[in-house]
Amino acid sequence: MRVRAMPAPVRAVRVMLFLVSAVSGFMALRFTVAAATVVSGAFGEPAVSLFLLAALPFAVLATLSLLTAVRTGHGGNGVRVVAVVVARLVVAGGTVGAAAHHGAWSAGAVMGVVMLIAVTGEDAKDWFGIPRL
Repeated sequence: MRVRAMPAPVRAVRVMLFLVSAVSGFMALRFTVAAATVVSGAFGEPAVSLFLLAALPFAVLATLSLLTAVRTGHGGNGVRVVAVVVARLVVAGGTVGAAAHHGAWSAGAVMGVVMLIAVTGEDAKDWFGIPRL
């Protein structure tokens, strides 16, 4: 049995998933540190709660993208579905960030679109071993 090499688009998605994991983990850490350094006072407890609530989606996205990137080498329908979900979350987050804060957030939306195109392409379908998504 011959071992197939991972196609270039799938390798690119894997690298982008590791990048999303690192950036999301860093943002979760930033919000957690901000929560830990809040000076208690009249608004201390609600501020800590809001910082930790803001850190939660970043931590979930970091965990999800890291686990997906690690499992990409094995293929499978579930891995591909989760990669599509992560790419859509990145597109949504980048779009909302660009609309609400700064245009630089649109880079995340572009990366999510590139991930979506790569993971739904023919090479990815062959790699993950399913006919359609």
